[in-house]
Amino acid sequence: MKLQKHSKAELKKKELNSLIRRMMISNIPEMIDCAKTLKNWEEEILNSFIWFEGRRLLSNGPIEGKTNYIKKIISNANGLQNFERSRNRFIYSQNLYEKYTVSEHQKKIKKPGKQRGKYKKKDDK
Repeated sequence: MKLQKHSKAELKKKELNSLIRRMMISNIPEMIDCAKTLKNWEEEILNSFIWFEGRRLLSNGPIEGKTNYIKKIISNANGLQNFERSRNRFIYSQNLYEKYTVSEHQKKIKKPGKQRGKYKKKDDK
């Protein structure tokens, strides 16, 4: 009897296919739907198991960090009223080391309105 050596990727593929088969023969509609979804996304699921130099190649950690950062900006601002200014603020804060040109944005994004008047100082009595 010969023992076959399988790579980790092949083993993961076999495990996933085994799981899909068991779900398909379960005769439970929800499990069958789930199995179809797993089969549809099989390549992406298997790619998520790839490791390189002790780290997974695919990770949603960086995007989660960016999302959390944007949520903090919104929270500190107590909500945002101008979408385009907010969008530009997020993009700028996430790309601090990118270079921009003056002619990039020709369109004004400030809300039109009257300018603020002068403030009168109150007497400190």
